[in-house]
Amino acid sequence: MGIRTRHATEADGEEILALWHGFTSYLSRFDERYEHSDQADERWLQYFENQLVDSKYGTVLLAENDDDDEFLGVLEARVMGDHPIFRLANHGYINGMYVREDHRRKGIASHLLNGAAEWFTEDPRDVEFYRIDVLAGEEDAAAMLESHGLEPVEHVYEQRL
Repeated sequence: MGIRTRHATEADGEEILALWHGFTSYLSRFDERYEHSDQADERWLQYFENQLVDSKYGTVLLAENDDDDEFLGVLEARVMGDHPIFRLANHGYINGMYVREDHRRKGIASHLLNGAAEWFTEDPRDVEFYRIDVLAGEEDAAAMLESHGLEPVEHVYEQRL
């Protein structure tokens, strides 16, 4: 099976939603607050069409099967601005990455991460690093990211009130 990555177009929106449903289902195993909300489809499609399609500072990458154009994985990337206080310059941020469970461990995540790295370093973005969050308990995801050369740099803690 050959894998190719490409930037999503507005026409891909409905099919991408199926992948995001898989993503929210996967994340909700670790934290029920990540379950798909009632208006999620409509809200995400508006966000996708208005802020990610043909944007200089946001994109959605798709991994497809070369043979039949089946969507295997998806990644949302954005550029975050300079921090007002810290010396934390513009940087990339992956807001979500999902590979269908039946296609994991086939290099698809690497294709998506490589595509994101390429996009982040192109003009006008020219960022020097990117970040991605991993929920507590997602050891497989953390291991995959570390095997791809990413390093953990921050832990986020919360207290429910």
